[in-house]
Amino acid sequence: MLENCRLCPHNCKVNRKIGQIGKCKCDDKIKVALASLHYYEEPCISGINGSGTVFFSNCNLSCIYCQNYEISQLRKGIEISIEKLSNIFLNLQNMKANNINLVTPTMYVEQIIKAIDLARNKGLKLPIIYNSNGYENIDTINMLEGYVDIYLPDFKYYSNNIAKKYSRNK
Repeated sequence: MLENCRLCPHNCKVNRKIGQIGKCKCDDKIKVALASLHYYEEPCISGINGSGTVFFSNCNLSCIYCQNYEISQLRKGIEISIEKLSNIFLNLQNMKANNINLVTPTMYVEQIIKAIDLARNKGLKLPIIYNSNGYENIDTINMLEGYVDIYLPDFKYYSNNIAKKYSRNK
């Protein structure tokens, strides 16, 4: 998928494997801004132990009102390997997280699937939450069958015109 990127509805078709950057500001490397136990948001998911949240850097929407602007649009975060991502999942499980909560994961689906496979081979048992902005391709969602237990998309817009205006998508 990264060689002719169509992970989101932008269908950039750039070759991220050779370093080309899509509308989402991503190449083939995983970039994570924060991985930690997250409390208080979505209490039914966070529970007492917290949600094992992984905030991915970059975004395919670029909303002008984004509360995570530095992460989503200024590319704040660090590059990590697929193996490191799988270890993050396992560390969150060891910290007694209720789940693995992937925040803004769309651009990294190919790598996330590989990381989940690695982590499951090492004992990952937690449910996986796909916490996205909702701007998704059905083929990408279909790739996640058997990997994601809960989908948590944001409902941002009721109108394409408003979406274009506030998400800088032309």
